[in-house]
Amino acid sequence: MHTSITKGLFTLNGNVLTSGGAGNLAKGQLALITDKAVSGGRQAVSAATFAGMPKNQKLQFRLGRNKLPQGLRSAYAAHYETSWFTPEDIVSIKANFPKHQVQKFDELLVGYDGINDDTALNIPEGKSSVMDITLCGKAIEVFTGEEEHTFKFHFGREVGQTTQEVVRKLVDTIMEAQTPRSLKKFSEFVDVAIVDSTNPALAGVSYTFSTLSLTDNGDSNDLADIQAQYPSYQVVRTDRNGLVSEYTILHPTASALSNYTLTQNSSYIKGCADCLAGYSEIVGGAVYHVTIEDDGSDLSTTVDNLPGFVSGTVVKVGQVNGKGVYSIVTDDKLTQAEITSFVTTNPTAVIKYIDTTENVCEKASSSSNAWTAGTTCVKSSEQYTIQLKDNECGESRLAELQAAYPTLVIEEGTPTGNATQSVTVITDSNLTIIVNGVSYTTTDAGTVAQTATAFVAEHAAAILATTGAVVTNPSSAVVLFTDAVEGFPTITSATQTVSAIDYLTTTAEGGCQRVYSTYVTTDLVCDECSDIFLQPFKSEEPKPFENVAWKKLTDVFDEDALMGIRFTGKPFNVLPTEETRDQIPFYETSTRIKSIAGGYREMDYLNIVPAYTYDEMFSIKRLSRAVDRDALGVMLFPVEEISRTHYLGEKREFNNLFSKANLGEESVLKFDSQYISYDITWHDTKLSQGMGGRSNITHTEQIWVEIGRHDAVEALINALASKAGVDIVQPVAN
Repeated sequence: MHTSITKGLFTLNGNVLTSGGAGNLAKGQLALITDKAVSGGRQAVSAATFAGMPKNQKLQFRLGRNKLPQGLRSAYAAHYETSWFTPEDIVSIKANFPKHQVQKFDELLVGYDGINDDTALNIPEGKSSVMDITLCGKAIEVFTGEEEHTFKFHFGREVGQTTQEVVRKLVDTIMEAQTPRSLKKFSEFVDVAIVDSTNPALAGVSYTFSTLSLTDNGDSNDLADIQAQYPSYQVVRTDRNGLVSEYTILHPTASALSNYTLTQNSSYIKGCADCLAGYSEIVGGAVYHVTIEDDGSDLSTTVDNLPGFVSGTVVKVGQVNGKGVYSIVTDDKLTQAEITSFVTTNPTAVIKYIDTTENVCEKASSSSNAWTAGTTCVKSSEQYTIQLKDNECGESRLAELQAAYPTLVIEEGTPTGNATQSVTVITDSNLTIIVNGVSYTTTDAGTVAQTATAFVAEHAAAILATTGAVVTNPSSAVVLFTDAVEGFPTITSATQTVSAIDYLTTTAEGGCQRVYSTYVTTDLVCDECSDIFLQPFKSEEPKPFENVAWKKLTDVFDEDALMGIRFTGKPFNVLPTEETRDQIPFYETSTRIKSIAGGYREMDYLNIVPAYTYDEMFSIKRLSRAVDRDALGVMLFPVEEISRTHYLGEKREFNNLFSKANLGEESVLKFDSQYISYDITWHDTKLSQGMGGRSNITHTEQIWVEIGRHDAVEALINALASKAGVDIVQPVAN
C-alpha cells in the first residue's frame, strides 16, 4: 500500500519527438512537453531546451497512440499522458537494464575433463555400468507431459573391447533413445558429444555456411528464385525475422558464391501520355516476353537468336523456379514459322507477344546481394569394402561396380587406410602449394625438377608437423603427399597440376572372389575450443550391390584414450507472430539437465559383472547452468495491457484480427527483443482537500525502450536528471 504508483509508457523503436508541437505524435513516439502551446500543439522538449528552464516548469510525458478512424476520435483518448510534474518534484531517476543479455545452457561433463587423467571414464574389461540422465524444463513438459523425465542406459565393456569403443557406442545409444509419448529422440533435447584425449587436430576438406538476408515475402516462391541461381547447392531458409528472411548455402570454402541478383521489371501499355518517371519507352518494333528454362543462368545470347532482334534490347526481367523471363524487341512481329523454328531449337521456350514498342513503357531494376561467410567446418572420407564373386569368365567386376556407382571412385583391392595426392610442377617459377589453407612457397630453383626437390627439403617437416602428411619427391617434378584417408589435407596450387586423391589398396582375391573398395564423404565436423571435443566423422554406406552389403573399414581403437561425454541442453524456441499471439505460446528457453548419475551398481548387463567400487564411479562436472534472457518484450505484454487501460481507458480486443487491424492495437513490443525501463520518481505535494492541506504521494513514470534503440530516450532522460539535480543513468553497453 505504501509503494509508489507505477505506470508504463512503451516506445516503438525508441522514437522521440524533441522539437515543435506534440499534437501529432506517431504511435509509440515519446515526447516530454511543457504547458506552453506552440504551432502544432504543446511544446516538445529537447536536451537543449533545459538550458535556462526554471525548476518549477510544468512538464508531462506523452506517448503517441494509433490514429483512430474519424468517428472514434472524440470518444477515445488522443494519446497516453502522465500527470504534470516539475523538475524540482523529481526524487530520483533510475534505469533497469536486462540482467541476462546472453542465453546460457546447461552443460555437464561426464568423465575426462581435459586436465586430470583420473577423471576419465573407467569401465574395466568384463564389467558393466549404468547411467541415469534426468531432463526437465518446458521442452520436456510439452513433449512428455512430465515435469521431468529420466533416461536410463545400461552398457558394458566386453572382453577385447576398449573404453573408447564402449563410449562411442554408448553415445550412439543415448542419442537414439526416445521419449515414451512423443517418441522424440534424446538428441532433439540435448547435444551429446564424445570427449577423447587422442583426437588429432581437425583436418579435411573445408566447407563454409554462407548466409544471405533479404526483405521478401518469405514464401516458397522467394526460396525458388534463389535456388534457381545456385543449381549446384541446396538453399535453405534458416530464419525469418519480421520481413527479413535468412537463407543459407553450404559450399566448399574454396568455391566462393557469386552475388545473388534480384531483377525486378514492370511495364504497362502506353497511352497518349508520356511514360512515367523512371520508365522508358521502347521503340523500334514488337515487344515479346520469352520464358525459357535456364536454371538461373543468363540465356540472353540464346534469346537474341530470334529473327529481327534489335541489338541491346534483351533484358532478363524475372525468374520463376528454373525458368527465366526475358524481354526482347524485334523489328516487326514474328511469323508463326519463325516462332516454331525457335521453339524447335529451344523446346522449353514460350514466346508471348506484348505490344508494339511505341505503346510500352518499361522499367527494369536489379540489385546485387552478397553472401556473408559464416562458420567453416570440414568433411573427410571413410572407406568401405565389398567382396564379390568374379564374373562368368573369371574376371574382375570393377567396371560393373563403377557403372553402378557413378558418383563414387571404385578401386580393386582392400584399402590400406592411406591415400596419396601429387602436385606436378609445370611452371618454371616460384612454387606455391596451399595445404589446409596454409601457403608454402619455394623460390624458383632453376628447373621444375629442382624446384620440386627444393620444396620438399624446405617444407616437408613443417607440413608433417601441422597436418601429419608425409611429403616426398618420388620423381623429377612431382611433390607427393601421403597421409591417412581420414583427415587427408586439402591441397591446391594455382599454377601447377594437382592430381585426384589416390586411395591406396592391396590386392585381395581368392576363391574366385575379389575385394573392391571405395571412399564416401563424411558428415561435417566443426572446430571446437579444444581438440578433445572434436567428434568422429560419420558417413553413410553405399547401397548394396546385388544384395551384397558394403562394409566400413574397421575402426582402430586406442586403449590408452581418456574418454568422457559432454552434454549440453539445446534451445527450445517458439516465436509466434502478432497475428497468432493469442493462440501460439512464446518460448525462448532450453532443455534443463537436472542431473546425471553413473557408475553405481544396479544390475548385470549382457551377463557382465557390474563395476561397483567407489573408485569406478563416474566423475561428473557441471560446466555451466542454463539462464534464459530476461526483460523480453513478450514478458511485458501484460504491463502494456494495464497501461492501455490506465491511460486510455481501453481494453485490447482479444483474438480479434479485424479489430486489431482497424483500431491499430498491434503491440509496439517485439517478442524476443530485450527492453530497458527508465523510472522517473517524483513527489506530489500539490494542494489537496483534507486536514493536511497537501497531497503527499510518490509517483513513478516508467518508460520502456528496446535495448539498442535507447540512445535518444536516454539522452532526454539524462538531460531531465541534470535539470532536477539527481544522478544521471549509466548507459548500457551498446
